[in-house]
Amino acid sequence: MRRLTQVATPIAHLVGPGSLAVTNGQLVYRQRGQESLRLQPESLRQVYCYGAVGVSEEAFVVLCHHGIEVAFLTPAGTRCKGRLVQSESSRTGLRRLQHRVFADEERVRQWAEVIVVAKIDSQLAAARHYQRHGLPNAGPSIDGLEAIRKRCRGAMLESLRGYEGTATATWFGLLGQVLKEPWQFRERVRRPPTDPINALLSLAYTLVLNRTVARCEAAGLEVNLGALHDYRPGRPSLACDLMEPLRVPAVDRWVVMLCNQRGITPEDFVQEGAGFRLHPDSFGRILWEWEKHWQKAKQEAELDGWVERLESWLRQGDQTVSESSAEGSRGRPDEDL
Repeated sequence: MRRLTQVATPIAHLVGPGSLAVTNGQLVYRQRGQESLRLQPESLRQVYCYGAVGVSEEAFVVLCHHGIEVAFLTPAGTRCKGRLVQSESSRTGLRRLQHRVFADEERVRQWAEVIVVAKIDSQLAAARHYQRHGLPNAGPSIDGLEAIRKRCRGAMLESLRGYEGTATATWFGLLGQVLKEPWQFRERVRRPPTDPINALLSLAYTLVLNRTVARCEAAGLEVNLGALHDYRPGRPSLACDLMEPLRVPAVDRWVVMLCNQRGITPEDFVQEGAGFRLHPDSFGRILWEWEKHWQKAKQEAELDGWVERLESWLRQGDQTVSESSAEGSRGRPDEDL
């Protein structure tokens, strides 16, 4: 793959080992034995660093000055170790609103239902697509997903979480049938990914999660407070919620396309202990393939739409809470006024 010496791009993937510094006002990424890559900071929105990527003090200043978000990931890209973001007090209002609305158990249940139904819809759309394109055994999986979807209406929160898990297991069972030889996929295993398909899923899910976290923070949302995913220290629960409807179109269908169209081979992976990861020589190319899919499938617009939908839903919920408070005030005895 030809390496450019200077690029203007909104998103940069820097694969270590290497170092990011500043030369003549531009960010420069250097790797031993490779031609330096110059990045225009005016164009950048996000930088993803994989493995040992050093960042100089001058580079940190430039990144902060231009509001560029940086995520530091493991060499395989399957886990985010930390992020560099800027905090703005002007966004506090929406976070306060989110906390107020999410304190209402029924509102939390409602949003969880929206997320689970949307995720199942994405699974059904993909299953029907594969059925139309030569997978006759998809019928039982489609029937099962439709039945689970019906049960979600008005279901309690814990039941919704169970339905989401059952639907996902049903979908992954179908995914294993869609993949062609030599690829095999029996079950979802995350830490560590025990086969190449799981390694691809983990990598791309991490990319979607980090993009969702960044989008939530840019909107001023509290990324750690979710609905379907309850609060857990260190987990961006809201981002986990919002990425659920994106998993199948942004990741799962990409994995199927990449593998079945021979865009990747088993030789592109290496095994480390019980886990698999992409070979370093293949890593950059596969990142590029996923970026192309993300753009072609218009997932950025989908993500923006979900963030906007949540913000609108929160404001509607706040209005409902305010109206309830007003009605309660009108119903109080005179001595309370």
